[in-house]
Amino acid sequence: MSFNRGVSFTRNRIGFIIRRQHTLPHIQQRKRVNQEFDFDFIKTEDRSRAEILKKYLPQDQVASHLEEDDSLKFEERSPFRNTDGTLIKGHNALEARLDDRTLQGRVDHSVTILPPEIAKTIQNNILSTTIPAKLRERVVSVYQNLQKNQIQQAPSSELDCNAHIAALFLQDYSHVKQVIGELRQRVGHSKFNPRRVLDIGYGPATGIVALNEIMGQDWVPEEKDAYIVGRRNNEMKKRAKIILSRQVNENLRNVETNEQPTEEKEYVGPIDAKKIEIRTKLRDSMPVTKNYDLIIVHHSLLTREYNFPNDVDENMRMILRLLAPKGHLVLVERGNSVGFETIARARQLMIRPENFPHELGKIPRPYLKGSSGKPQHLKKEDNMISEEDIEFEKEMLAQLDLEEAREQGLNLESELDEKFGKIDHNELKFDEENDPDFDVLDVEASSSESSFDKIDYHLKVIAPCPHHRKCPLQLGDPKYYKIPSHKHRLNFCSFSKIVERPNYTMELKKGKKLAVKWDKNSIDGIGTLSRGELKKLGGKGRPGGRDTEDGSYSYLIVERSDNNEESISHINNLRDFSNHDNSPIDQDDINNWPRIIRTPDKLKKNVKLTVCSNEGDVETWQIPRSLGKQAYHDARKVQLGDLWALDKKTNIKKQPISNEIKSKLDALYKSHKKTFKKEQQRKIWKKKVGVSESEFDDGFLATEMMASKLENSRSYKKRGRQLDINPDEYEGK
Repeated sequence: MSFNRGVSFTRNRIGFIIRRQHTLPHIQQRKRVNQEFDFDFIKTEDRSRAEILKKYLPQDQVASHLEEDDSLKFEERSPFRNTDGTLIKGHNALEARLDDRTLQGRVDHSVTILPPEIAKTIQNNILSTTIPAKLRERVVSVYQNLQKNQIQQAPSSELDCNAHIAALFLQDYSHVKQVIGELRQRVGHSKFNPRRVLDIGYGPATGIVALNEIMGQDWVPEEKDAYIVGRRNNEMKKRAKIILSRQVNENLRNVETNEQPTEEKEYVGPIDAKKIEIRTKLRDSMPVTKNYDLIIVHHSLLTREYNFPNDVDENMRMILRLLAPKGHLVLVERGNSVGFETIARARQLMIRPENFPHELGKIPRPYLKGSSGKPQHLKKEDNMISEEDIEFEKEMLAQLDLEEAREQGLNLESELDEKFGKIDHNELKFDEENDPDFDVLDVEASSSESSFDKIDYHLKVIAPCPHHRKCPLQLGDPKYYKIPSHKHRLNFCSFSKIVERPNYTMELKKGKKLAVKWDKNSIDGIGTLSRGELKKLGGKGRPGGRDTEDGSYSYLIVERSDNNEESISHINNLRDFSNHDNSPIDQDDINNWPRIIRTPDKLKKNVKLTVCSNEGDVETWQIPRSLGKQAYHDARKVQLGDLWALDKKTNIKKQPISNEIKSKLDALYKSHKKTFKKEQQRKIWKKKVGVSESEFDDGFLATEMMASKLENSRSYKKRGRQLDINPDEYEGK
């Protein structure tokens, strides 16, 4: 026993000696204070370049190295970085190697992150007030309704508002923020400063929340209004107050007195929204007389799909009445067929491409509904009404107005003379008219010079369209996308945005109802799950899961031109010049650059880009490696939604859906609608077969037969097992 103990002690001693000999040097050294270190990477370098070179190079090579310019050598080695190593352009190495025009047309592809303060408020003060099981059930119904109708509905109750925020607020916020960010990029960061803002939507003032995050804490405009669509919108207004109060530029007290917010312990529970004061005014109805520099409308242009396009037309007329000159209108809808057709209809209503079929470029289009002047003659090609006829009509109308005014004036003047007597002309003068510096305008001269056909309301599309012609993907009605059996491929324009999931969405989508794959054919969206699938869902968290989600959207950004004389004459001159001279489109203008509307196909030594061109066509562009190193490199780096400013080698135009195909689709839609109605009637009026005619006529016997059939069904027994009730115990009771 003692011999074994001695052997083990000797082995441990030898191992300790070996480890001590081979231990790293920094372990053997004693600990030093930071000031005792004498390493070059910690000390500030105060030696000259010549002294450093003498230490590492021979004396005969030092002079040659001192004569070389390292900055030029560094530039030759890396043309994308400065001498200190920083990037010359772009925010990362990928953008530093892009062409200037490609970088200018590139949209923001970063992951959107909801501010942590807002995410915590939603989780602790809004969703925590609802039972999780009920919240998940209502969120499932929200997703089912969105999948079926493809449009959002106005929430009314507390549970509906919480389910709306839990299901849709995150993606709506990311979409609106992405579009406003693109507007700011196109206008210019220094020039984009709206002073009067209006937000319209179903959510908790989502547009104002996104705009506040973009503009920063110091942005305090003159007026911020938010109209939450819905008759019973009080509950959503309370939640909008709670969410907006988490942003610094909404807090009246901190902005005015410059108080620093104090850190408090997180509160979990409901909040009394009546005590919250914010800068944004939550309206009960749409304003009528105000004008706004920026109007944000998201997911609320169409309320009923069967009322398309009447809802879109009425809502757009109300909204465009509120847009101020030099203001911007932002429209955001879901990235599905209904959302795209809604945006396309709004675009058609504003710029009327059918009235200018041959016009190139993006000259601002007249909007007659909002203009003070209503001309009767717009098209110069129309010969049914000549210019002489219009001039004659103007003169006749002017004479009729003068005659009516004279008759009314003479009658009124005679009545006043009878009552009060005649008045001297000098008595009607103002005191200012005796002042020599006071100018008096001739009313008759100004009225005669006033233009009858002058339009003072013009609109221009900023994004995403690179043209003002008819949309090549627009069909005119969302019903065409629902036809099941036809050989035509119907595409629509939509874009995607990735957003990071906060904690409340991860907690929401746990469990069977929102964690499994969506089943469109089942009633509850889940369907039947096997025991193995249910076992996989329990106890393993989210293996391989992502903390981001992707949502698609369609959008439109429109700018109203200034209504002064100079701007209106400039627009008219541009249109006259475009009609008389078939000049090519300015390819250097970013407004005319084609938009990539499909994910690029990266092939071997070639890239295919599906773009919406500035001539109003959907084209497939080939960018091979033989076109050039820079163009080929940039083509492999661009993504969906970017603008393409460089050249192409070949292009193929895709033909839009013709009127003949639309007529065939109309016939298919009508036949499909008839068969669908017949199937529904068969389900509702399914025949009940009895033993005999007399038994079937007996109402009590038929009821007993139906009840016994229901009790013997599998679904009835399964429901009883779920409720822990044995139906056999209630037999005969």
